[in-house]
Amino acid sequence: MSKIEIANKANIVILGAGSIGCYLGGCLLSIGANVTLIGRARLKDQIANGGLTLTDWRGRNTKLKPADVNFTESAEVMARADYILVCVKSGDTQEAASLIAQYENSDPLKDNPVVISFQNGVRNGRVLSECLPNYTVMKGMVPFNVLGQGDGHFHCGTEGDLCIGDKSGQAKDLVGLLEMANLPVKVFKDLSSVQWGKLLMNLNNAVNALSGRPLLEQLNDSAYRKVMAVVLKEALATMKAAGIEPAKTGKVIPKLMPYIMSLPNFLFEKVAAATLKIDPQARSSMYEDLALNRKTEVDYLNGEIVALGEAHHVSTPANTAILKLIKAAESANDGSPMLSAAALQHAIAVN
Repeated sequence: MSKIEIANKANIVILGAGSIGCYLGGCLLSIGANVTLIGRARLKDQIANGGLTLTDWRGRNTKLKPADVNFTESAEVMARADYILVCVKSGDTQEAASLIAQYENSDPLKDNPVVISFQNGVRNGRVLSECLPNYTVMKGMVPFNVLGQGDGHFHCGTEGDLCIGDKSGQAKDLVGLLEMANLPVKVFKDLSSVQWGKLLMNLNNAVNALSGRPLLEQLNDSAYRKVMAVVLKEALATMKAAGIEPAKTGKVIPKLMPYIMSLPNFLFEKVAAATLKIDPQARSSMYEDLALNRKTEVDYLNGEIVALGEAHHVSTPANTAILKLIKAAESANDGSPMLSAAALQHAIAVN
């Protein structure tokens, strides 16, 4: 089957076309895939005025004209979907499921679309499955960071392969399209351990958002890494108590992450250069949420560790402190509080 034939075969809907959704959808559109983006008026207007621009740390520079991007605020397009890629914030998952359910196929001879959660956290696939019992729901994982640059421009600042939990090959056509769009995919029978591994990586989102610095600058600062080392040690202790074994989502073994964060700068820079590509523009999605005065996903990241600790009687003072600081920043509606590493160390009681 030719590239064009595969692209025309699947009708793909991106539900929640923010930074990740626009990037995934735009990459698919660039190869001629049949994609509709469902998102908010702010991004719809940006794309209608200037099109969609996609760049990445490797040099991708894709520009799509406004006429080439089908962006809507209406959910009705889901009635014709073969795949629905859910990219909404974790707190909006149940609402997204209710919206999808409105377009459930009433014809028993026709299948409902495959629903894939490309969201942060570990709960969303389960929520979607519970709310959509007549759909095939798959867990997905996006390892890379995408930041909106304004005017319909989205930049991917870190490396990594998409992951999908597909037990029976029902997402084969979609995987083929993603591969064509230069978005490599790893397929797993069960994605749970991978999601817990990604959650470990994502615990830095809050520290980055609180620092207000670009990711590379923050991670190259040993004082901020000292904060992360404590946050990660707590997370690993809670997972161990819960019998959870997080999988590698990159090149680093999860249990080694606190030790890597504790390395002196000259050693850390060597290890980091060999394990993760980050360009100077990259920032966490949580930083972007604070900048745009949006509710963050901290409850599904550091908050998940706090809840797991409570359930298994493991103390998590550092993650609890980070959770409270992000909540305070959300309430302030003034972007990142730009906390120094010393301020964060004091907040989590690092000596």
